[in-house]
Amino acid sequence: MKRSPQSGSSLAEALAGLLVGLAVTIVVLEVFAGTEAIKRNAVGLADAQQAGATSLFTLAVELANAGHGIAPAAHELATCPDSGDIATTLRPIPVLITAGRAADAPDAFVVNYGVGTALATPAPFATAAPTGSAYRVAAPTGFAAGDAIVAIGPDGHCAAGTAVAVSSPDADGVVEIVRTDASDAFPAAAVLLDLGPKGRVARLRYDVVDGALRSLDLATPGATPNPLASNIVAMKLQYGIDSDDDGFLDNWFAASAAPWDPPTVLAAPAATLARIKAVRLGLIARSETFDGGVTSPFHWVLFDCPEQDKARCPGRLSGALPANWRYRVYETVIPLRNAIWNARP
Repeated sequence: MKRSPQSGSSLAEALAGLLVGLAVTIVVLEVFAGTEAIKRNAVGLADAQQAGATSLFTLAVELANAGHGIAPAAHELATCPDSGDIATTLRPIPVLITAGRAADAPDAFVVNYGVGTALATPAPFATAAPTGSAYRVAAPTGFAAGDAIVAIGPDGHCAAGTAVAVSSPDADGVVEIVRTDASDAFPAAAVLLDLGPKGRVARLRYDVVDGALRSLDLATPGATPNPLASNIVAMKLQYGIDSDDDGFLDNWFAASAAPWDPPTVLAAPAATLARIKAVRLGLIARSETFDGGVTSPFHWVLFDCPEQDKARCPGRLSGALPANWRYRVYETVIPLRNAIWNARP
């Protein structure tokens, strides 16, 4: 019987095939590693962009509302005493910035605004309001039960409360407002400000703690911080000031020193508060995941300007953040439109 010839690969051919297979594996792994690096980069930047853009929009809306319902009564409210605390003051502070402990530490700020829509200006008292009595106010529309109200006397005596009940207007358009706390007396020269439904009046503090943007309702006793966005590592704010009272913004100032530090602003007269025309806001957002491919620290700049000499850029800030993360920087300018439109001599 004739045997068939044997066939197969030699050792040299097998080794050559193995070498080609290893080379293909290396190429595939390199392509995969490069693709993963691009994916991590894109995902990290997308995370930072989403967190930063959402946070910037939220804070810009709040700052744009600052002073609503308060600015029309700014000159009357400016006579109220300074409590030294933004949570309790009745003075017309639309926004109060608290500077961080260092130039690169996050700032915090408080926005203050009412929600009244039917009555834009303070209503005059029709008669004096002795202790224990209701307010009689010449305002046939605007006030409603449950509204937050502030009575302001001509001598700077102020009292906040809540309208319990509001009568129908009489023939002279005068309504009687039963108040929660009737321990204060006011003369007929006093005025009454309506801030809108008490549960919607805003006095909110925003800060950044441990990489989270938070809000705190200062109008609600015992409230706890509410996290709004994660991976926000820096927030900086500055006041835009009309220094010469010509109606135009002249310069930017941090809230780290007088006359724009919190204690000074809380006690400032109406003329000084009217110089605050805008707020400049900067945010730095970080990616969600650790990225080992980023080996250099991130050097950031906020509030830059085109000047070659950067020392001439008002309020310019810079710093560095740790490596191994992706970052995005956002900034904007928010005019305090309520304070501007409602300014009165």
